[in-house]
Amino acid sequence: MSTFIYDFVIATAAPGILFFRPKKYYESPAAKKYPKGGAILICNHSSVFDPLYLMLSIIGRRHHYVCTDELLTSRFNRWLFRQFLTIPIDRDNFAMSSFREITANLKKGNLCVLFPEGHVVVQNNDKNTADGAPSPIKGGTSENEAEGAENGASQGKKKVEKEAPMMDNLKSGMVMMAFSSGAPIWPVYMKPRKNKFSRLRVAIGEPIDVKSMLGKMPTMERINEVTEYITEKENYLKSICK
Repeated sequence: MSTFIYDFVIATAAPGILFFRPKKYYESPAAKKYPKGGAILICNHSSVFDPLYLMLSIIGRRHHYVCTDELLTSRFNRWLFRQFLTIPIDRDNFAMSSFREITANLKKGNLCVLFPEGHVVVQNNDKNTADGAPSPIKGGTSENEAEGAENGASQGKKKVEKEAPMMDNLKSGMVMMAFSSGAPIWPVYMKPRKNKFSRLRVAIGEPIDVKSMLGKMPTMERINEVTEYITEKENYLKSICK
């Protein structure tokens, strides 16, 4: 696939970088070292311009965005999205073919970007940002965590149900894609912009070595623990993105 248009846009992006002035917050000094080779970058999703914001904030890598095939409704859209290296998937039926395509891209050394939230952001009025970095993975889930998850689910029930097929399949499959390809999961948080003149603010975490965390024979329980750990990491990044 030709990358001429993609590379041209990135090469001429200096005005955009100057306008948005990306401010980066790093989880640790180690987070400043971006992963080489295949990696899954996951990020929250609050604007249709999020792919552009990410391209301006994290340069030096070509971003292969995983997008819903609902966007490819015309010949022009299919051509345009192809130039920007997108990987289309069926949002309501995340099949093995999509799993294999993303995994193949990861094994080729590509950076695949996923927005697990889909296109709806569930709003939560409670202040549930983390006070510190995520704790090491431990078995099971505490009663308080379970209760908090249940309350959060009830508050955004309608929106969660709308996105359930995409979110459930992507979040459960994301860990297995990382395991199968050996690629790390790289969490990033972008603070929603208040207006068109607001500065971009991005929190960047350390890449998570999923394969070493799951071991040789991952169980569903262990996969769920890793998924929970990634969620904790995302919450922590949100708390440091001022």
